[in-house]
Amino acid sequence: MAPYFTLVLEHEAMVRWREKMKRILPILVLVGTLLCGAEETDASARTTQQADVDAESLFAQARTMLADRTIRDVSAVPEMLEKCAEQGHLPARMLLLDVYEGTRVGIEPKPEKAFALALALADEEPDDGKEEHVTRAERMSAKNEALYRLALFYERGKGCKASPRDALQRMKEAAAAGLPKARAELARYLMNGIGCKPNPREARRLLMELARSAPRTPRVFFYLGYLYMNGAGMHGPNMRIARQLYEMGEQMGDANAINNLGAMYERGFATPRNFSKALKLYKKAAALGCKEASANVQRLAYKAEVRSDTTWRLRVYRAAQRVVQALPISPLIAKWLETALIMARGEES
Repeated sequence: MAPYFTLVLEHEAMVRWREKMKRILPILVLVGTLLCGAEETDASARTTQQADVDAESLFAQARTMLADRTIRDVSAVPEMLEKCAEQGHLPARMLLLDVYEGTRVGIEPKPEKAFALALALADEEPDDGKEEHVTRAERMSAKNEALYRLALFYERGKGCKASPRDALQRMKEAAAAGLPKARAELARYLMNGIGCKPNPREARRLLMELARSAPRTPRVFFYLGYLYMNGAGMHGPNMRIARQLYEMGEQMGDANAINNLGAMYERGFATPRNFSKALKLYKKAAALGCKEASANVQRLAYKAEVRSDTTWRLRVYRAAQRVVQALPISPLIAKWLETALIMARGEES
């Protein structure tokens, strides 16, 4: 009986062990699955982190190449930035937009790609970004800048078919988001009737608010001065206020306002005519990048209309020199008179 009893006990122990294994096995499977998933998650996180590092280093290299004036061959920069952009690198996408627009020397503009990129950035929601280290405010700023660029693309037909209405709509969106330069350009749209009927009164209201809240916004005082200079939306021109607005623009470094102030001095509008002052203002505006001012500098220099003291002395000297040469006098006296004229001109003989 003992062997039989032993077999029964062994059988019951085996049954109990199988029951325990049935209960433990699912738990073991679940733990194993969780551990494997954690390893895969860690591997995915490491891969994503490595991609972010690669994108950041590639972006830094591209930005350095553009900033270094000694590097003349920057043709590889667009491809480098495109690789960063594929990983959702926001700063690289914004820099790539500049590159596509042709703002970087040595890189051929690609207006169609610039338009497509601006459209993608403008229509992208601020919360849709893939980069965790980029804040929502930074994404919103990029979106507003893209809206502003997109409006200019539609206005000028750059990379797309010109559409004043779409330009107006995009500029309104950027202005409503609080972008100061978009508000200034929206006022220009209202002044000139781009995509809408001209409304100079509303344009003046927008510009006056902007002059108080963000006076350093480009072209604010230039647009305001233009409105008063032409009397748009008013009873008539007011040259005095226009000059004052252009002078405020000069204080803010507004190149276009400085150029128009120079024109007022050249023509004698609300101020005595002063060619020297006009030339000085034109040169200042040209140094700030105003192409029209550069043309004005060349025009004034060519016509020789600036009558400074030095120019007056030079003219008197040349006239007297011709008189001396025409007189029937000895060479010794002629040389003495020539020396006297040079000294009177203010130069050493």
